[in-house]
Amino acid sequence: MKWLEVSLTTSAENAEAVADVLARFAPAGTAISGEAETPGAPWTVRAYLPEPSAGESVRREVRQAVWHLSQISPLPEPSFQWIEGEEWSESWKKHFHPVAVGRRLIVVPPWLESTDPDRRPLVLEPGMAFGTGAHPSTRQCLTALDDLVRPGDLVVDIGCGSGILSVAAILFGARRVLACDLDELAIAATRRGAELNGIGPELNTFQGSLPEAAARLAGERPADGVVANILAPVLIEMLGKGLSDLLRPGGWLVLAGILLDQREGVDRAAASANLTRASETVEGDWIALTFLHPSDPTFR
Repeated sequence: MKWLEVSLTTSAENAEAVADVLARFAPAGTAISGEAETPGAPWTVRAYLPEPSAGESVRREVRQAVWHLSQISPLPEPSFQWIEGEEWSESWKKHFHPVAVGRRLIVVPPWLESTDPDRRPLVLEPGMAFGTGAHPSTRQCLTALDDLVRPGDLVVDIGCGSGILSVAAILFGARRVLACDLDELAIAATRRGAELNGIGPELNTFQGSLPEAAARLAGERPADGVVANILAPVLIEMLGKGLSDLLRPGGWLVLAGILLDQREGVDRAAASANLTRASETVEGDWIALTFLHPSDPTFR
């Protein structure tokens, strides 16, 4: 059987959105390759469609889906080429390489070894869900978690996607992480990430969002920290519905997936929830904001 390779080169901030679109057509998943260490460097997204489901009508659907996404941010036309069945698996894998993120981690696919002995490997099955380290908001969250997580912390990851932030929090020392997402694929990806990194019951994964996370915490102590890498309108809505109530006094909240022109709206919603902004990071058009629970005026 032949496989149709669909490829498209774009910016890092668009790569995961493109991968998400192509994944609708590609049961084998998608591959994102690029240089995270080089700001502005291009990233290439590839997807592989089996011959029986890769006819001209599907190609039109792929082009149409990419065109719709390009109305948000400019994208090139996807390219197509056939690959022989015995070659497709290795072709898919050869485009991956370990990606250094933050100060301490390197994201590694399961079939490769880490190339940096000074960084801790985070093993991640690529192509399963949003969050590979390519997007600026993912890198911003990983950097923030590196600064904030302390040994023994209880952390909540809302909109966990691939599970990269949940796994990283545990690698940074969190005692327990509650990870939730509305997407069943994200739940499966997060559980797979836990398995690949030797993580057991300390990572509790469930389908849902803020209400379900609040219900899980009701029987425990409040969280030391919460991370949510979603979209600004969703973050604003959650801030209005008690997102800060998940936190213990002095706890921290990392919000990402925010475009620069959406910052004021998120800031206003956080201020209305009596949160104090402690720090921010900007990469390209994206900003991540860290807030503190109002009960502790100092940033630990």
